[in-house]
Amino acid sequence: MANVAKDNISATYSGADLDRIFYEPVFRSDNIMRNYRVIPNVKHVMNVYTSAALTKIVDEYTDCSSTSGSTQFNIDDKTITAGRMRVALEQCSKEFFGTYIEEMYRSGVDVMNVEGTQLGDAIVNRAVNGIAQDVVRLAWGGDNASTAYKGVTGWMKLMGADATVLGAQIQVANAASVDTVTASHAIALLRNAYDTAPAALQQVPAGDKKMFVTPKVFNAYLANLETSATATADLAIVNQQEGIRKVMFRGVELVPMYEWDTILTDLNPAIFVDQSTAATGNTTNGVCYCAVENLIIGSDVTDPEGSFKVFYDDLEEKMFFRGYFKLGVQFLYPSLVQWGIITT
Repeated sequence: MANVAKDNISATYSGADLDRIFYEPVFRSDNIMRNYRVIPNVKHVMNVYTSAALTKIVDEYTDCSSTSGSTQFNIDDKTITAGRMRVALEQCSKEFFGTYIEEMYRSGVDVMNVEGTQLGDAIVNRAVNGIAQDVVRLAWGGDNASTAYKGVTGWMKLMGADATVLGAQIQVANAASVDTVTASHAIALLRNAYDTAPAALQQVPAGDKKMFVTPKVFNAYLANLETSATATADLAIVNQQEGIRKVMFRGVELVPMYEWDTILTDLNPAIFVDQSTAATGNTTNGVCYCAVENLIIGSDVTDPEGSFKVFYDDLEEKMFFRGYFKLGVQFLYPSLVQWGIITT
């Protein structure tokens, strides 16, 4: 396997003239523990049991031998199948011989070991952030038929195969193109998703729901707030909670999903197809309005930093980064999710 970090330093080496590696930012659009329901002990396959709500069960008393009749309900089951996932990276110190980074290497018999050096720290930093980002990308877009998305069947594929979820999808027409999202398109999309959501979802407390949106919809909604004629801006004040910026729509937090752009480019998931004109292809902007408890991540690890180990092998003279864990996702009820897309 090739080195995870490569020497691409163009400056002529003239001693230790730098003391930091500046990391490329990784977009972390959401928090696994805050935005989803995590089951941390799924080793392979777990059955999840669901039961529909009982309604219209109160009736006038007439006799003591009443029967349940139409008030019966089913206990159904869904499964979370956790695929076996791996992170395998390696680094040889020779890659950076003759560069300023060599000044930071160890000495003596450990000179080839880059653990604890700035290079080693950079690899660990990038890997931890990359794992967390990939868990979210796979949870939404996982598809065993697609390269780089195998091992998990994601929420987009699961919901796209559910006739109830797909049939309830709403569309907001865009006068220009699906890639041009204005403030009016964004607010219309969010309002329609909110207003047409199933009754069960509407009754979930606002703090227990999220609106996951594509970045363009999120930015267009901010533009709508900036141009609002009222001081309250639809009660969607951008605020800070525990150091995290939150943007609300009618009390429900908006979560910009930067990973969705990658998924849409790679996969064209069925959930983003305009069902009225499916032949025209997929759209690229939308919203998933959902109860947090409805989206399940099953894994045998929840903390990316606890899912790997770093070690050095004298025989191969390389530092290795290894991580092994299980990952699977499932959603419980079609009545607790509402999708909306922007169409032409």
